[in-house]
Amino acid sequence: MRINGIGIPNEAMNTENAAKANDAMGVDDFLKIMTAQLQNLDPMGGNSADTGEYIAQMAQFTMLEQLSALSESMENMNTLSQQQLSFSLVGKKVSVFDGENTIEGVVDKVRYREGLAYPVIGGSEYPMYMVQEVGGE
Repeated sequence: MRINGIGIPNEAMNTENAAKANDAMGVDDFLKIMTAQLQNLDPMGGNSADTGEYIAQMAQFTMLEQLSALSESMENMNTLSQQQLSFSLVGKKVSVFDGENTIEGVVDKVRYREGLAYPVIGGSEYPMYMVQEVGGE
């Protein structure tokens, strides 16, 4: 049996929230609950929860959002760094170790698949982690 929050009629329930695959509570869910609790605070302080708790929880969720944004920015910077490094290899002599042999040649171009760079040497592409040495022009 489903129980709606205080003051929320059955028709107003968001079907998207009802159809969530997991029961993880996100920041938006927390903010909705906190807003409802703040709206129903007893101004006389009788049976209300400590408002300092709400402020502390809000600060924690704000910090969590900022850390998530920082993590996403770091991932983007990592991708851009890999792209810059791979572009700088074009036209340069490199040594690649494929697990058995060392291949030397000039990087003709760089291909990208699924966010990863693959320098092309003599028509064959190799993952960036196989590049062992970069020489001059």
